[in-house]
Amino acid sequence: MNRKSLFWDLTLKLEAFTHTVPVPFAVYYAIITQKMEPNHWKIFIALCLVFATGIGLLGTFIRHLLLKYLFAKIERMKLPTNGISSLSKEELAYAKSVKILLFRYPLVEAIIIVIRWLSGVIPISLLFFYLVEYTPSVTRSAIFTFVMIAPISFVTYYFITENSIRNLFDLPQFRNIELQEKDIPKFNYFTRILVAFFSLAALPFVIFSYILYSLASGEIAVADPMIPIVTVSFIFIVPLVVCSYVVAKSVNEGLNETSRSLGELAKGNFNVIVNPRSSDDFAKQAFYLNSVIGTLKNMYQEIRDLNEGLEEKVTLRTDELNQSLLDLSKLKVQQDGDYFLIYQLLNPFAIKDISSKYFQVDHFLRQKKSFEYKNRKYEIGGDINISHTIHLNEQKYLLFVNADAMGKSMQGAGGALVFGSVFQSIVQRTKTDARFQTLSPDEWLKSTFQELQLIFETFDGTMLVSLSLGLIAEGTGKLFFLNAEHPMIVLFRNGKANYLFPTITYRKLGTLGANSAKEVNEFQLQPKDVLLIGSDGKDDLLSKNPEGEWEVLSEDENFLEIVESTGANLEDMIREIDSTGQVIDDISIIRISYKTE
Repeated sequence: MNRKSLFWDLTLKLEAFTHTVPVPFAVYYAIITQKMEPNHWKIFIALCLVFATGIGLLGTFIRHLLLKYLFAKIERMKLPTNGISSLSKEELAYAKSVKILLFRYPLVEAIIIVIRWLSGVIPISLLFFYLVEYTPSVTRSAIFTFVMIAPISFVTYYFITENSIRNLFDLPQFRNIELQEKDIPKFNYFTRILVAFFSLAALPFVIFSYILYSLASGEIAVADPMIPIVTVSFIFIVPLVVCSYVVAKSVNEGLNETSRSLGELAKGNFNVIVNPRSSDDFAKQAFYLNSVIGTLKNMYQEIRDLNEGLEEKVTLRTDELNQSLLDLSKLKVQQDGDYFLIYQLLNPFAIKDISSKYFQVDHFLRQKKSFEYKNRKYEIGGDINISHTIHLNEQKYLLFVNADAMGKSMQGAGGALVFGSVFQSIVQRTKTDARFQTLSPDEWLKSTFQELQLIFETFDGTMLVSLSLGLIAEGTGKLFFLNAEHPMIVLFRNGKANYLFPTITYRKLGTLGANSAKEVNEFQLQPKDVLLIGSDGKDDLLSKNPEGEWEVLSEDENFLEIVESTGANLEDMIREIDSTGQVIDDISIIRISYKTE
C-alpha cells in the first residue's frame, strides 16, 4: 500500500462518514430547535456551510501532510539485508521509533476530528453573535452538537484508521523490527467497548434531552413530530451500524492474524512470527505467542539435535553420570569420615558412671542422623545423656543431665560435643578438687549452670542448648534440679505419670543476656518412684491424621499415657513411641528408679 492509496482510502471513509451523518444532522437540529428571522437563518446556514467545507478541506490537507511525513520516515528506514543484525544501533532505534509512530497514528486522527469539531462549532457561534446578535439557543445548539457528535466521531475515526493502516506493518522495513510490550500504546478492548458504548448512548440521550428542552421553552419549530422521530432514529442507527462494523472488523482482523499464526504453527512451521498490528489485546497476545513459538522452536531444535547423535550423546551422558556418581561417592566417603570423627569425639562424653545401692540408672539414646563408615553404622546428633556419682559436703549424690543442642546433624553434634567436654571437665574437677566438694547441691548446680552459660555465650547466640540438670541425695532421695527450656521431668509414682513442674525455669544455654541461675527446684522422692528425663524427640512424631495426611503429632500428654501403659519400662516405652508415629528428631531418655535397699 502506497501513500496515495492510503490517503484516498482514509479520506473517502472518514470524510464520507463525517459529511453524510454528523454535519447534516447537526445543521438540521440547529434549524428545528431555534426560531430566527429569515435573514438570520441565511447568515447561520452560510456560516455552517463555509466552515463545514473549510474544516473538511483543512482536515484532508492535514491528513495529507501527516501521511507524507509518515511515509517519508518509512522511506528513510534502512532495509535489513541480513536480518536485524545488519542494522546499526542508531538505525534500529530509528526503525523502532517509526513503528511506534505508526501505532499512534489512529489516535492522532481521532484527536484531530475532535479538534475539527471544536474549530467549526466555536467560530460559527462567535461569528453569528458578532454579525447578528447573541442568541442563547445558538449557544445551546453548539454545545449539543459537540456533545452528540464528537465522541462517536472519535471512536469511528480511530477504528477506521487502525483497520486501514494494518497492511503497513507488513512492509519489509517493519517485518523484523521487534518492539517490547511496554513500547506499544495500550488501548484494550474493555476500554474500546466502553468508549464506543458511551458514544452511542450519548446520541439519543443528548438528542431527546435537547428536543424536550426546546419543547418546554417553545423554541422547537416542527409541525409534524414524526419527522424528528424518524430523523433521530436514523441518526442513531447509522452511527451504530458504522461503529459496530468497524469494532467487529477490528476484532475479526486480530482473530484472523492469531488464527493464521496458530495454523502455521500447527503445520510445524516454527519460523512464523506474529506481528502486532494494533494497540489492542491482540498485540499483547502476539508477544505471548511469539514467546511460545520461540520456546517450541528451541525445544524442537534440541530434540532434532538429540536424535541426530543420540547414541553418542547417551554414551557421553552416561560417562558424565558415572563421573558424577564417582565424585559423589568420594564426597560421601569424605563426609562420612567427618561424621565418624565427630562420633569418635562425642562418644566418650556420653558417660554413665554410677555407683549406688538405692538408684538404678538407664540411658537410651538414638540420634536422627545415621551414616555408614567402613561397613558399620553409626549415629550423630545433638542429644546427650550423662550421669555420675559425686560427693558434696561428704554426702553422696547422683548427678544426671539430659541435654539437646539445637540444630541437625553436624551442627547439633558440634553443640553436644562442646557441652559434653565442658560438663565432663566440671565433673572431673569436682571429683578431684576438694574445694568444689564443699559446695551444697544448689550451689553446685547454680555454679555449673552459670559456667556453662558463660562458655556458650561466646558463640554469640549461634549455639544453644536446652537441658535438665539435677542431683539426687543418695541417703534421703532429695531431688535438686534446674530446667533450661527442656521438656519437664516425668515422675512415675503408684502407676500414675505426672510432670514435675519447676517453680523456675531458665533460658537455653548460650542465650545472650539470659539471667543467671538464682534458684534451684527441689522435690522429695519416695521409694519405688521412677524419674524419666528426656528430650523433645519423644514428643514430636510424624503421623497420619484421619484424612490420611501426614502431620506432626506434638503433644506432651501422649508420652504420659505411654509411660503409664508400659509401667515406665524403658524398652517398652521406645517400642510404643515407634509404633505411635515416625520419630523425626533425636530421642534421648534417662530412667532413674528409686528402690529400697
